[in-house]
This record gives sequence, structure tokens and C-alpha cells, in this order.
Amino acid sequence: MSILNKVLEKIGKNYEDLSPQAKEIYRRWDEVLTGKPITVEGLRKFLKGENEQLGMQLLDRDLDPSSHLANSLRAELRYGRFIVSLLESPEKGRARLEEYLKTLYKLK
Repeated sequence: MSILNKVLEKIGKNYEDLSPQAKEIYRRWDEVLTGKPITVEGLRKFLKGENEQLGMQLLDRDLDPSSHLANSLRAELRYGRFIVSLLESPEKGRARLEEYLKTLYKLK
């Protein structure tokens, strides 16, 4: 039994009980858990997808902006974006350094 099935069992749900959005998340999580080894690039893509889902949930729902659910979704999205920015920082730093070095080369 997969860990995802154990989670569903723990909350008293079956896969069939899930909403279409939850099924899509379940499918992606299952791919991650049963697929290839996790890479930084794979994690970055996964988190970007999760962040997109969270953003859509915030936009699609008629939420009270001060509700617990809205605050939780915003916090989760904020943390997800932060982690993605950490994963992308070496690439961005390298790109900035390359641009800087190109400008130095053009000065000579």
C-alpha cells in the first residue's frame, strides 16, 4: 500500500471521493513518489505546479480574505514561491555574473 493510500485511509476517503483538482494533485504526487529519483529541476517544476494550483484556488474560490482557508492558501503559496526562488538562485546568480563579466569585456 502506497503512502498516499495510507493518507487517504487515515482521513477516511477513497480516490473516487476526491475532487478533480485533488485527483490531479494525487496523480502528480504519486508520480513523484513512484517515479525517477527527485532532482532539483524536478522539484522546481513540481513546486511551480503546486504554486500555480494554489494561486488558482485563491482566484477560483469566493473566499473571505480574512478566512482561515484563504490565509492558509496564501501562506502555502508564499512558502512555495520562496522555496522555488531558493532553487533558482544559483542560476540567477550565474546569469548575473555572466552579464556583469560581459559588460566588463565590452569596456576594454
